[in-house]
Amino acid sequence: MLALVERFNGAAVGLTLSDAQREVAARAARARGLGERVEVRVQTYDVPPTGPFDLIVAIESLAHSPEPGTSVAALVRVLAPGGMFVVVDDMPEPEAGGSTDLQTFKDGWRAPVVWGHTDYAVAFAKLGLSLVADRDLTGESTVRSLTQIARMERLNRLLYSVARPGLRTVLDSYHGGLALERLYREGRMRYRLLVATRLRDALINQPG
Repeated sequence: MLALVERFNGAAVGLTLSDAQREVAARAARARGLGERVEVRVQTYDVPPTGPFDLIVAIESLAHSPEPGTSVAALVRVLAPGGMFVVVDDMPEPEAGGSTDLQTFKDGWRAPVVWGHTDYAVAFAKLGLSLVADRDLTGESTVRSLTQIARMERLNRLLYSVARPGLRTVLDSYHGGLALERLYREGRMRYRLLVATRLRDALINQPG
């Protein structure tokens, strides 16, 4: 967000559910002289700022939405005509559905519903957005070998068995990350960049 504001000489509003993250972001903005142009709010995507916004960027965040359809629709409603909606996230392939690894990832990362590429494409089309860029960035990711993943899982579960509750939460998250790595290694998960634009004359179907 800070890099975009600097590059395009614009202003931005950042959303997080964490007070601590908001403070870190606000300090970073002030340190770069952007305190007047960057606002960070503790606020859900489902009830975003009124906008309209020329650019909305969601990097590894929509995967954590309990209702991604609600979140995406809410964000599209505050996207300016001609504006761009950018999503970068882990997107499971159809064959990952129902797998133990996908469930372990979702549990560990508190990501109850993780949309795949088709889910986003269908939602964008229904909301009057046109997909103008679709890049598979998986090849740019570094993933451990299956042997290394299995070794780290055994160590993770050993530590979990003797850890206190607070640390167990961290270990569960890491365990979910290892399951995610195996999904990537086996070709059942892709890391994608999607860019959609709201057509200037599109009529957005809004609930109610």
